[in-house]
Amino acid sequence: MRLPWRFLIGLLWAAGAQAQGQLYGLAGKSTDDPNYVAAWRGCAAEAQLWGDRCNAVGAPGPARARAQDAAIVGALQHGLAGLAVAVTNSRYLGESALALAAQRGVPVVTIDSDVEPAQRALRRVYIGADHEEIGRQLATLVAARRPDGGQLCLLAGDTHDPGIATRITALRRTLAQDPKLPEGARLGGERGWREVARCPWFNGDDPQRALRQLEFAFREEQADVVVSLGAWPFAEPQRYRAALPPPGRRGSRVVVAATGALSAPQKALLADGLVHGFVSVDYELMGRYAYRAMKRLATGHPVEPTIRIGAVVRQGL
Repeated sequence: MRLPWRFLIGLLWAAGAQAQGQLYGLAGKSTDDPNYVAAWRGCAAEAQLWGDRCNAVGAPGPARARAQDAAIVGALQHGLAGLAVAVTNSRYLGESALALAAQRGVPVVTIDSDVEPAQRALRRVYIGADHEEIGRQLATLVAARRPDGGQLCLLAGDTHDPGIATRITALRRTLAQDPKLPEGARLGGERGWREVARCPWFNGDDPQRALRQLEFAFREEQADVVVSLGAWPFAEPQRYRAALPPPGRRGSRVVVAATGALSAPQKALLADGLVHGFVSVDYELMGRYAYRAMKRLATGHPVEPTIRIGAVVRQGL
């Protein structure tokens, strides 16, 4: 890829012209979400190379816009040179923390989940995966397992996440083979696909709730396929294993998900046929790019408005 080298050369130029020792912040949706922990690790490692610091900003537990906003406001009191944010609620943050960052001249980069168009002026750069492509990739994994369709349940995080909404729309259009299927339209028999009555289910980025929803989808809703638009049910792979029915009762049920870099236990889920496909994104790389973008912006240099992180498709047995 050409972008990282161009990015790095520009960073060398910017860093050489400015004093070191700046403080940057990365606000994931939760400080104990494995994806955002990986992003912070990448940001901190990259910052250290240039004599800077990148602090994790936020609170543990399920994603909450109020908690994220309060943490960002607090961090801005410590003289941040730049801020990277995985947006929980665009409007809420736009009226508070992001507005304060703009008032103080702190450049904002969004990662993974972007602001809505109405708040777009409050951030300078978006760094993340192509959510539409992830939706298509998930649909392709599902269709390969069940070419004649089936009963489908979607698991999602937050109702305010535009990236998740884009993934859902792309997945539905791909399964329906209808690129003009309206946003928000559920599958009702197109190409054999029908969404079960209670889905999509939103879990508020709570892994335990997501796992309960997955169990219920198979046990009570008679879903043939569960697609998790994020990695929530697999945060603790051993609990996921325990939640599944015995091998003789699993039938031809299919589970695929979008996730971050796979851990060894998650790879084992693929190898054992307990998950049938992952579309994974490198969040640590996302964090490294976030620091580079913040550093360039803080030192007065331009950055491309959108930086894409590629996704890798992994299929199970």
